[in-house]
Amino acid sequence: MKVFLSQTAYDQAQDIVDYLEENWHERVRNNFLDKLERSMEIISTMPFAFPPSEKFPGLRKCVITPQTTAYYRVDETNDEVEIITFLDNRRPIG
Repeated sequence: MKVFLSQTAYDQAQDIVDYLEENWHERVRNNFLDKLERSMEIISTMPFAFPPSEKFPGLRKCVITPQTTAYYRVDETNDEVEIITFLDNRRPIG
């Protein structure tokens, strides 16, 4: 399946990468990007491998890192997956 990011998710991912570049070592940023890429590969080949979200009906959730979770929607009709948002696991969902 084709995997793509919503504009919101794209902006959030860019914010995460920018934050890691500014506040952490390059290795940490690269580690995040590797984990994100691996997760997207899994989602593209096995979109139902990750559990449904209890908080967001119709979405599935994939923990990228202990700090970051991706929420996505599977569109079997169009053979695609849209990553809707990335959430910081350290913050309460409000």
